[in-house]
Amino acid sequence: MNNQYQFIKDVHPGDVGWTVKVTVAEKSPARTAKKSPKKYQNIILMDSEGSTVQATLYDHNIIAFQDELIQGKTYLISNALVKLTNLEYRSQSGDTQWTISGKTRIQQVDENNSALLLTAYNFIDFEDLENHMDTNTDISIIGMVIDTKPKRMIQTRSGNQCQVQDIILVNKRLETIILTMWENFVDNECNYICENLAKKPVIIAKHLKVSSFNGVSLSTKANSSFFIDGPFDIVEHFKTWAKKNVETLNNIMSEKCYLHLTPSKISLPNKSKYTDIKNIQGLQKTQRFFWIKGKAFVKVLNQPFWYMSCDNCNKVSGANCGDIYQCVYCKYPNSKAAPRAKVYLQLMDSTGYINATAIGEPAESFLLCNANTLMNHSVSNPDSNIIDLIRLATEEEKTFYIKAIQQNEEATEFKYELLFVLGSDSTVTAGNQQSKDKGKSPMLEDEQSQQMDSKDVTPPPAKRSLFQTPETPLPTKKKTEIGTNKDKDKKEV
Repeated sequence: MNNQYQFIKDVHPGDVGWTVKVTVAEKSPARTAKKSPKKYQNIILMDSEGSTVQATLYDHNIIAFQDELIQGKTYLISNALVKLTNLEYRSQSGDTQWTISGKTRIQQVDENNSALLLTAYNFIDFEDLENHMDTNTDISIIGMVIDTKPKRMIQTRSGNQCQVQDIILVNKRLETIILTMWENFVDNECNYICENLAKKPVIIAKHLKVSSFNGVSLSTKANSSFFIDGPFDIVEHFKTWAKKNVETLNNIMSEKCYLHLTPSKISLPNKSKYTDIKNIQGLQKTQRFFWIKGKAFVKVLNQPFWYMSCDNCNKVSGANCGDIYQCVYCKYPNSKAAPRAKVYLQLMDSTGYINATAIGEPAESFLLCNANTLMNHSVSNPDSNIIDLIRLATEEEKTFYIKAIQQNEEATEFKYELLFVLGSDSTVTAGNQQSKDKGKSPMLEDEQSQQMDSKDVTPPPAKRSLFQTPETPLPTKKKTEIGTNKDKDKKEV
């Protein structure tokens, strides 16, 4: 580095006449401040030492500099306003931050510093994502986009509508995962991905979160950043690997082959992560997810065990089964009305009990009966005994993963949703549990979020092994085949 340039650490508030050579490491979308109408955009700059600083553009400067400070490019920057970072944010943003305005001098330098940029990434393997599920950990991943879902609208608990879109990623181990893109990422990154989907773009993403939605899935944060087909050797290696394995990748997108490819798992937690039911109420304001060990029972038999839903967002639908319509919730014009299982349960351990709801495939897994069978039974045999069709209780102690849901900030009571069901001695692997109930597949859904349904992705969604239909139909007390028919009902994206 030329001696006329300083390092980021050498620039302090009040300094003048300095110039720093930096590479744009991250560039977040423009956002509106929470407490004012002012818009801002954060950019992370990195010097040759690997030190970083957050630079911010405000309002009209965002548009003025939109064709400059391109992610991955290197620039000489001087005359930015330097100020101390608020103490609350120093652990994340460093001691100082820069404000870029029309007074700031910016000159692009023809250098490739991609190797330096990659030093800031700690890529997590898809199979290790479960260790970061429902935590505040920032995740970095690399993957190839093999398919996308249609854009859709969802309604948040605050009543606002947000635009989201799911993309399906694959890694070199042929493991897949869903990444849900929110708001600005839909208009920018997702549009580019959809336009170039045939080229199988490789994305490098930073600041993602891992959720327990649909098994294990990824979602963007406000400060997430992406390189799509970026200038990295690792991307070229991925492209070369894809060309050599094009037939295998095409087979992944074939539903007949896909179910056998994902070796991912959800493991039983260690003992320290279990919570006694009697202690949950004291923790639910600071903790939303709980592992508990116990048994589950259907106590109310006159409850509805299914409802008609939109196959794109899972919201309730007034359409007839199989009808194609425009959903009033997600706005997707080709939604298909499909039955969806739902059951109210009582979860019990030695310390007490709570009531919980299982929706979608967790309900099917517990009841040993799918939504189509439940619907056909209630329509064709309204006076028959539902006990002949469903399971009323677990036969042994199992592990449950539940989510506490507060309807609003003022609410004092919480509802609980059942997300996982794991056998007491099992590890969830590709298609079955390695335990005594090999025919019972642990499954997951987050109805409250209303983001997506695992049934709707073509190719089948990430971490499918967590909620796919078992290859052998599950037994019932009647001689009725209850293996799901969802594969027949999937719409093409």
